[in-house]
Amino acid sequence: NASKDFLRADVKTHPDRYLLISTSGGLNQQRTGITDAVVAAYILNATLVVPMLDQKSYWKDASNFEEIFDVDWFISFLSNDVKIIKELPSVGGKDLTPVRTRVPRKCSPTYYLKRILPLLNKKHAVQLTKYDYRLSNKLETELQRLRCRVNYHALRFTDPILEMGSKLVQRMKMRSKHFITLHLRFEPDMLAFAGCDYGGGEKERRELGAI
Repeated sequence: NASKDFLRADVKTHPDRYLLISTSGGLNQQRTGITDAVVAAYILNATLVVPMLDQKSYWKDASNFEEIFDVDWFISFLSNDVKIIKELPSVGGKDLTPVRTRVPRKCSPTYYLKRILPLLNKKHAVQLTKYDYRLSNKLETELQRLRCRVNYHALRFTDPILEMGSKLVQRMKMRSKHFITLHLRFEPDMLAFAGCDYGGGEKERRELGAI
C-alpha cells in the first residue's frame, strides 16, 4: 500500500497532460512496459491513456489491451494513484495528436522530468514508442510500491483467460503432483532484461549486469 505521504491522483494530476505508450515484445515484456508507464505517468503528473499492445511483432497477435487484461479493473484499482482513460479526449472540438518519441532503456525519473515533461507542457499529449524496460529498476520505495500494485494487482487477465488457465491447472493436477516448466527464452539477454535474481549469487549479478 501507499504511505500517507504518497500524493493521490486527484491532487497531483495536471489537467492538460496525456501520456500514451506503445508496448513492445512478448506479453511479459509488454506487461513490464505497462507497469513502468503507470509509474512514468505518476512522475509526470499526467493522465495515462490505456496502453496499446504490440501488434507488429513476428507473431502478429492482434489482441487489444481489453482482450487480454480487465481494463475496467485496471482503471478503477489505480484510480487513487494515476488517472487512466481509455482514449484521448477532444480539446475545443479537435482531436489531440500526440507527439511521438522514445526514451532510453532504464532511464531515471529525472530524465522524464527534463526531457518528456517539457514536451507534455508544450504539446499536451506524448506517445512513447517501443516502450519496454524504459524506466530504471532503482526507484524510491513509494514508486516501487506503485510498480507492485500495477503488476501484481491492477493487471488482471480477462475472465476467459483466467478460466482457461484454471482448466489447464486442474487437468495437470489430475495427472501428477510434480511438474517441470520449460521457458523457451531462458537465455542471457532475457535474464538480464528481467532484472531478477536467479540464485547465482554475486557472480551471476556481475555477469547479468554486464549483459
